[in-house]
Amino acid sequence: MSKLPSHARIVIVGGGAIGTSIAYHLAKAGEKDVLLLEKNQLTAGSTWHAAGLMGQLRSKVNLTRLMQYSADLCAKIGAETGQDVGWKNVGSLRLAASDARWEELKRAHTAAKSYGFDMELVGPDEVKRLFPLVDTKDLRGATWIASDGHVDPYSLTHAYAKGARAGGVRIVEGVTVTGFAIKDRRITAVKTADGDVGCEIVVNAAGLWARQLGELAGIDLPITVVEHEYFVTEKSPAVPDDLPTLRDPDANFYVKPEPGAMAIGGWEKETRAAYGLGKLPMSFGQELFPDDLERISEVIEGAANRIPILGELGVRAVVNGPIPISADGEPVMGLAGDYENFFVACGFTSGIAASGGAGRAMANWIVEGDPGMDLWAFDLRRFGHPHGGLAYLRDSAIEAYSKYYAIAWPEEERSACRPLRRSPLYQTLTAQGAVNGVKFGWERPNYFLKPGEAKPPLETFERAPYAEVIGREHRIVREGVALVDQSSFSKFEVSGPGALAYLQWLAAANVDRGGNAVIYTQLLNRRGGIEADLTIMRRGADRFHVVTGSAFGTRDGGWIRRHMPRDGSVSVHDVTSAYGVINLCGPLSREVLAKVSEHDVSNEAFPYMTCREIRVGWAPVFAARVTYVGELGWELHVPIEYMAYVYEVLRDAGAPFGIADVGYKAISSLRMEKRYLYWGADITPDDTPLEAGLGFAVAMKKGDFQGRKALAAQKERGLTRKLACFRLADPLPVYGGEAMSVNGRVVGMTTSGDFGHTIGASLVFGYLRGDDMGLKEIEVEAFGRRSRATVIERCAYDPTGERVRI
Repeated sequence: MSKLPSHARIVIVGGGAIGTSIAYHLAKAGEKDVLLLEKNQLTAGSTWHAAGLMGQLRSKVNLTRLMQYSADLCAKIGAETGQDVGWKNVGSLRLAASDARWEELKRAHTAAKSYGFDMELVGPDEVKRLFPLVDTKDLRGATWIASDGHVDPYSLTHAYAKGARAGGVRIVEGVTVTGFAIKDRRITAVKTADGDVGCEIVVNAAGLWARQLGELAGIDLPITVVEHEYFVTEKSPAVPDDLPTLRDPDANFYVKPEPGAMAIGGWEKETRAAYGLGKLPMSFGQELFPDDLERISEVIEGAANRIPILGELGVRAVVNGPIPISADGEPVMGLAGDYENFFVACGFTSGIAASGGAGRAMANWIVEGDPGMDLWAFDLRRFGHPHGGLAYLRDSAIEAYSKYYAIAWPEEERSACRPLRRSPLYQTLTAQGAVNGVKFGWERPNYFLKPGEAKPPLETFERAPYAEVIGREHRIVREGVALVDQSSFSKFEVSGPGALAYLQWLAAANVDRGGNAVIYTQLLNRRGGIEADLTIMRRGADRFHVVTGSAFGTRDGGWIRRHMPRDGSVSVHDVTSAYGVINLCGPLSREVLAKVSEHDVSNEAFPYMTCREIRVGWAPVFAARVTYVGELGWELHVPIEYMAYVYEVLRDAGAPFGIADVGYKAISSLRMEKRYLYWGADITPDDTPLEAGLGFAVAMKKGDFQGRKALAAQKERGLTRKLACFRLADPLPVYGGEAMSVNGRVVGMTTSGDFGHTIGASLVFGYLRGDDMGLKEIEVEAFGRRSRATVIERCAYDPTGERVRI
């Protein structure tokens, strides 16, 4: 008789901390028909050798909430299940041994204030009191989080499993998944050596083998495996038993206290991908790699300098084990590919700390249809086809690993796996002084340097060093005419006899505006939250050109495909690689375009928010009169083979007008002045168009659309939060994530920030709640510095929008 049932509503693959936590939370949600399969035994992947640190503060408020839930659960799950998890609420220190690191910690402290998270900045004397073994030489200070601690990963996993079983979950060990039965974008059965299990939902929580499981479903998940090493000292009475956890990112090491000893590890500059390309054999068991203390010599040296007693302690054990990691070092969660029922939760380098929150979020995702909070930073859809290759993953993940403790400079760009995706203009623009950044694998100009002009310093939190370069490009757009290569835009063609009706239901705006219309709109979830922020251009009765951000193609394209009718009346094609995009913008842009086009581009013939086919010189171009910079301009969508020619024609025609190339850093400054919002920062699935001030883009009278009921209910009861724009009295280096306060009371945090070069002031966006929605003045704090900030109604520049309509 098979040890497996013939059917289970939900099948979870993977018995580590993440898989068992998902099972536990599904049981809590009332799901009784759940089966968890583990190919070996519980914890046998990376969980059993994990250090077990529980740090809560992250760069985003929802990620912090996720980690907070994990810590809270660790404190009570033992009593609930009768399984002691070894939770030690000893607190945590993060040291700063440099001015730059101290600035970074002050920024983290500001973010914590805005989250309402309890975190202190402490001096060297307090560090010494909390961790007596530390040499405080060169220390600037530290952060102290009293609610942090550490846990026993093995025991925590078994507590999750025990709680899951108590709720009716069946856990079967020693079962290897060999494949899937697939039909109509759904997995209908999980195949194993012990028989097939029919199912309605599958969850890939296979940890070290998550990629192989994805391959069985035809998906290349952006997950690889690298070696991570730490060592445990011998016991000594000189090591107190009540030490907090400690991280010294400047010296690149962490400490987890153990009874009379310490476990010490770090994130060395050159780790190794497991088995060369990061793919573990399925036969790999509860194993470790050979010790390699030479590889972590930098970690050992840094730790010994900071904790001198290490020179007197021997090494009791060395752990060099495999850990999963994604292309950017953060976990991946959500639905995979175009599947309707294949969820993934993998790539957790800090899986123990995230396990409780991740388990709850995944259970919500499975049962309710979304995780209950914006988890874009962990969302699988932030990756796409460029990130799936093993060689790419190896190089990208090793870089992400090496920078785990690096200072997160605001202007820093990734260097691994570059250049990969290049516009036809890449060589030309680079030769003309482009300093490129990267987005979704695309090389994109951030700004342009003149011959002999020095590149602004990378290692700074200040915006001032970039002010001359960015300000110059900003003013070109405001006063003259500029060219921006925006070929990295994600672009889709939605067509077919059902396309109009479908997009009318999917989008919040009215899409049925006749031919040649350009529609700015949001795609909403059932809660009215903004899942996508994009532009729909009507090219025919049943043909639409959809344009979204460079990094949102996987997400937005998947959202469009997932909801479209199954009757064949609508088709969706990714045409990103078919078209380059040149943004011709500025008050003189019409004069340039009129010189090179045989078509009438006057305001009467080609009004704002319309599109049409035109010629630029000899080349066919699909032109849309739309802007993200707040000036007259056109997005010129050009078939790839004509890109170089069209660019040359525009440059030549624009020379008498002082035409110049402009990069994405100027766009950031320009859009802030116009209150143009950015998805993932200012607007997310947690925010509705009404809260964000985008009600003008919602057509409540057009009939039903996804999210309409939620918006109607919100209008009926009234808003409880809204997005506001503020102008700072004193320039501060604002990027988003700064605390907003009134008389010392935190009222929110900023979502975006930049310097507006036209108005000569720093600008921020941020949500206000309840009685605070009427505030006209607040205080913004950045890196420990504060500025008074006054609210701006509408936007800081051209509030009537006249300049885009001329």
